[in-house]
Amino acid sequence: MAIANRRRTRPAEAAVDCPFIPPSAHAAKRRRSAAAASSSPWSSMPEDLVSRIAERVLAGDVLDYVRFRATCPHWRSCTVDPRGRGVSDPRFHPRRWTMFPEGHGLRPGHAKLRGRARFFNLDTGAFVSARIPLLADHCVLDSPEGLLLLQRDADTAVRLLHPFTGDVVELPPLTSLLPQLDRLMGHRPRLEDDERMVQAFRRIAAAVSVDAGAVTVLLALEHICSCAHARSGDRSWALSSWSTELVARTLGFRGSLYLACWDLEESSILRLDAPVAGGASSLPLPLPQTIATVPSKLMSMPQLVECGSEILVVGSTDVYRSHLVVVRLADLALGRPPAVPLASIGEHCLFFGMRSMAVSSRGLPSVAGNSVVLCDSIKDRLMQYNIADDTLSPACDGDIVRSPPPCPHSIVHHLVTCCFRYFWNKGLIYCCNTKATWGTKRKWRMGA
Repeated sequence: MAIANRRRTRPAEAAVDCPFIPPSAHAAKRRRSAAAASSSPWSSMPEDLVSRIAERVLAGDVLDYVRFRATCPHWRSCTVDPRGRGVSDPRFHPRRWTMFPEGHGLRPGHAKLRGRARFFNLDTGAFVSARIPLLADHCVLDSPEGLLLLQRDADTAVRLLHPFTGDVVELPPLTSLLPQLDRLMGHRPRLEDDERMVQAFRRIAAAVSVDAGAVTVLLALEHICSCAHARSGDRSWALSSWSTELVARTLGFRGSLYLACWDLEESSILRLDAPVAGGASSLPLPLPQTIATVPSKLMSMPQLVECGSEILVVGSTDVYRSHLVVVRLADLALGRPPAVPLASIGEHCLFFGMRSMAVSSRGLPSVAGNSVVLCDSIKDRLMQYNIADDTLSPACDGDIVRSPPPCPHSIVHHLVTCCFRYFWNKGLIYCCNTKATWGTKRKWRMGA
């Protein structure tokens, strides 16, 4: 009977017995905490030493730098605030962060994401979530240097956004390319109307160049085989007068576009630089420079990837990709003697699709180091090539060629999706036979 009469104390009843803490007590506690911080040994560190340490931290990752500045008020006062400089100062670019494709159709800006987007660190495997209100009426075109290149739905205006500081650089609308394309239509296929022509401008690869605070964006317009550039404050994009018909793969790296041109006998690697910032903003794009040639006896169909602050060139010795070759672009650019293929790329795993990326296996146990994942693999599966022993093995379970991968998706599925921007920016997981379409606002985003 005694057991039946027992009852557990409800949380609401238990709260009644708690003593009331006046707001003044909380304020006093904050003052004591601030006083303790000011008297701590951290705040007594010399200003020049704090600045030197901050430079080393910033060389690693911008978010580590933000956490460093949050240690105490003294450290914040001794270091540069990244807000307001996130785009115009290359030191604050989040180079090793990429927007994470959620899958399930949860595109950036989807109502279920509540205005937030997740970002993934390619070196550590860490995740962070950032609130980005602009995604409600913008679509993502590309992510040069970890920044987000956005297009506004209403007027095709382009914006370059730092996802962690919120800094934005305003760029001209894509429709400003239409009159220039009309003048070059002699060797371009005629499109039916302006709306369809703008669609051709949305499939791009971008690079960001900063010179004396001026931000210039280079675009490789894949559908029309041209390039364009604009500087912050310009009213229109400037279209190149030359064609890039032979370009198969593009990589943005340190302010330049690197173009891989495929040919049966000898492929070539070109570099396109932005016009000098001191000149007029209307200066035409210079012709890309050939910086290296790749003989077919070394490799065919070379692809480019940024890995460890340098560019690697990866290709195969045959169409079946039974043997892959990895060389440094810097070695190829030297010419003679021939570049020596690398025997190892260490802990890195390279992913190749229409885009490329290198991730570290340290923070990703399911990803093997010293390997290459072929995103457009033969044999109807994602295949992983081991550089050490020249063997191919499945990179993950599931068939991504004939049907979408089953849920739950592995991290490999998400990383492969990052190599195909037209899936990545729609919240879809890559599948070869799936047509990636916008679930909403198709009129303003078609082609992206």
